Amino acid sequence: MLTDRDERALLAAAENRISRPLRVGALLASVRRTLARRSRDSVQERESVACQPTPTPLHP
Repeated sequence: MLTDRDERALLAAAENRISRPLRVGALLASVRRTLARRSRDSVQERESVACQPTPTPLHP
């Protein structure tokens, strides 16, 4: 026979087992978004520098 305390402990353990992978999945998704944003920003920076016109010397 389980007491209320035992039932609550079992329920809490089950909830932790279920929610742990969800928290890890959310963390990994956040890391992926951050890395994608950084790589996208660095590509834009490189493109913006490469696309700028080079100054041509003026001949008098």
